[in-house]
Amino acid sequence: MKCWPKRLLSGLTLLTSLVAWSYLNARADEKVMMYYGGFEVEELFDASQWFASGQYKPRNIEADGGSSNVTMLRAKPMPFTRAEYDELPFITASEIRDEYPDVDMTQWIDNPPDFSYRIRYAYSAFAAPNKPEDYYYLYLEVAGRRFVITFSRDAQSGGNLAGKDAQEVIGDYASQAMHRQIFAEIEVLERKAR
Repeated sequence: MKCWPKRLLSGLTLLTSLVAWSYLNARADEKVMMYYGGFEVEELFDASQWFASGQYKPRNIEADGGSSNVTMLRAKPMPFTRAEYDELPFITASEIRDEYPDVDMTQWIDNPPDFSYRIRYAYSAFAAPNKPEDYYYLYLEVAGRRFVITFSRDAQSGGNLAGKDAQEVIGDYASQAMHRQIFAEIEVLERKAR
């Protein structure tokens, strides 16, 4: 009598393993088609190799819970070099001046903060077929105002840093809740570092 439940449990475990294995293999064989370039380019290419290698994973942001065919998430973002940190004040100052010309960036360029606390990986996308770019947010305070700068870098070399956008974080908008939370985290980290 006691053998029957053990056999049933073993059989169910084996069946579950087989179903999971066949599902995962079917998913591995599927092509992952992604858009590349800006909004002016409406072409897809086969980006399967980037997902199969484990370097990237799907970014589930669609309303139906599906994966984006424009952006993805990097499994392990590349660390920044000292030279890249040194470039950031100029990239961010340029973006802020373009969007907010009333903000004086002189003092910030002359004495930039420690960026290691202020950078967060955001997402990745393809600039061209098989040419991924990683996008980051840089959080900074200038003259009592808070800004989030979006910039990109070549996902393979880590170089070619380029500013993309500057946004001021103001008010209690739901769309900026994540940014307000990260500013709070940065304050705690910098307080501990002092």
